[in-house]
Amino acid sequence: MNLASILLKTIIAQCDMETWANSQKHYFPTEYSSIWSYLNKYVEQHSVLPSFEDLRLAVRDATLRDRFTALEKIDEIDIEPNILLEYLKNEYTQVEIMNQLEKYLSDSIAMESAQENIESLQNIVLSVEEKVDLKDTSTNMRKMELFDPIEELEKNVPLGLNHDFDRIQTFGPSDLVLIGGKRGAVKSIACANIASSTYEAGHSVMYFTIEMSSRATMQRICSISTGVPAAAIRNRNLSIGEWEQVARWWSQRFEDGERALSRYLSHRDFDTYHDELTAKPLREKQIDVVYAPSLTLANIRTELDKKVARLQPRVVIVDYINQVKRSMVSNGRMGQYDWTEQIEVSKALKTYAQDYGFIMVSPYQIDATGEARFAKGILDAADAAFTLDAHNKEDNVISFECAKMRNSDEVSFTSTMDWASLRIGPETGYVKDDDEASEEVYDL
Repeated sequence: MNLASILLKTIIAQCDMETWANSQKHYFPTEYSSIWSYLNKYVEQHSVLPSFEDLRLAVRDATLRDRFTALEKIDEIDIEPNILLEYLKNEYTQVEIMNQLEKYLSDSIAMESAQENIESLQNIVLSVEEKVDLKDTSTNMRKMELFDPIEELEKNVPLGLNHDFDRIQTFGPSDLVLIGGKRGAVKSIACANIASSTYEAGHSVMYFTIEMSSRATMQRICSISTGVPAAAIRNRNLSIGEWEQVARWWSQRFEDGERALSRYLSHRDFDTYHDELTAKPLREKQIDVVYAPSLTLANIRTELDKKVARLQPRVVIVDYINQVKRSMVSNGRMGQYDWTEQIEVSKALKTYAQDYGFIMVSPYQIDATGEARFAKGILDAADAAFTLDAHNKEDNVISFECAKMRNSDEVSFTSTMDWASLRIGPETGYVKDDDEASEEVYDL
């Protein structure tokens, strides 16, 4: 008698479909593979677990029938099946970690770099996480509430790109929102606007950037938040009033920033002001920018583990999904050009949103037809997806065409666009038709 046999006996005796649904074949030792496979096939055909009486009548293979008979003779113990499953899962996880560590030690090269060793260990964690369901299996239908708790609904936030859209649609912890566009189609600008809106609403944001530096990303968000032209910020070519707007926005990042700001208004030396601010502690709510040209899932997970508890970000942005690698360790795939890699990355980002409790936002590339480039399945894990159309710059509008909305109607919208400050909306915009005979509002 062992843990696996006790669990199987209890599941069958109690006809416990909930615990069975949370079990996985690989949790059980290999000698139980035939038992698990038979039960799984039976459930697929009948949508219910068999009783031991059903098994005596249905099983034709003598060896397998004997194994079920042996299970039936095992004494049940007074432990809930879901608890037994957790014990078995823990046992499997320990063995799997040890096996992978042994393989790593036998395969590793002594002269590997520190980064390569860290990546290898992080990949072991990812691999085990993929094989082990870490969700709490104790929740059952008796305990499930029909409505989301009020405190959870209060965590929902709008995208902040259009007032009319925000009135009917917000997003909450665990949601994955993807924003598609062709190369150079202002996907990152849309993400910077979401970051700005979330921060202005009093929430922290984590922003992973692959192609833009941390400074360039922060400059863009500053321009959007203050209305100061992005080019003026990049070139330090600001008017007195614009310097004041930027200084006021920058002061919000630091404790007692208001006092430093008042001194700045007397001397107008931004570098001195910056030195004074950076000597102060950062405030609890932040825009935290992580610049990583070779971003991997392991990198993202490591940063989240370090910062989520402190920052409690309402939104996390990964810019952008097609450039994220599953691992720095070569697996013979084509990276961003391989559809399987991209689908895995998309699923992982959704998992991170669920595990840590925030909204995950990430741009993705589309092809000439408007479909996700290289990986149509990239949208499978998404709760919402939009594709961008910036039209002609002279129109000063940008459209968000809804490509997917999991739990509500697909609603598209068009917002005003200030190309100087890069601020999107929040007012609804108008698009001229081809002959300029009329103007069309993108209705919600």
